[in-house]
Amino acid sequence: MKQRLPLTDFADELGAGYMNLVIRRIGQLIASAGDGYMRERGISVPATSRSVLTFIALREASPLAEIAQSLGYTHQAVAKVVDMFEAKGLVQIKASEEDLRMRLVSLTRKGRREAELVKAVAERAAVVFEEIFDEIGVDLFGALRDFESALVRRPLAGRLLDI
Repeated sequence: MKQRLPLTDFADELGAGYMNLVIRRIGQLIASAGDGYMRERGISVPATSRSVLTFIALREASPLAEIAQSLGYTHQAVAKVVDMFEAKGLVQIKASEEDLRMRLVSLTRKGRREAELVKAVAERAAVVFEEIFDEIGVDLFGALRDFESALVRRPLAGRLLDI
């Protein structure tokens, strides 16, 4: 089902100070469409968990803490996703031989098949996003990465205090 924005969008009235509202809505549009498309392709992983599955596929036997740090998620959020993956039979978890407290996550055969399907969807999505970037005349991914880097270099809180 196609979602429509209201005729007058309150975000426009609020302006750039409420950019998080627009970014959240864009994320929801992508995740909602992604989930539907992925279900049609036989993928059980929600769009919001796709990056965790992909990380595990690319870095076999990954510790939970490394996954969380690399993706910018909390350890608890990654543990919840990994537990869901384990219940679906997509991953196996074992203790590290060097540190028994460390849980290492690897894909099962079923998980590797799912990761390949997810990779194909991500490649298609990249093509679609590039088309949209051309349509709007902005490399939005690049711009958002630059924006993120600027906020890491000089956080928003400090910038707000400097005004």
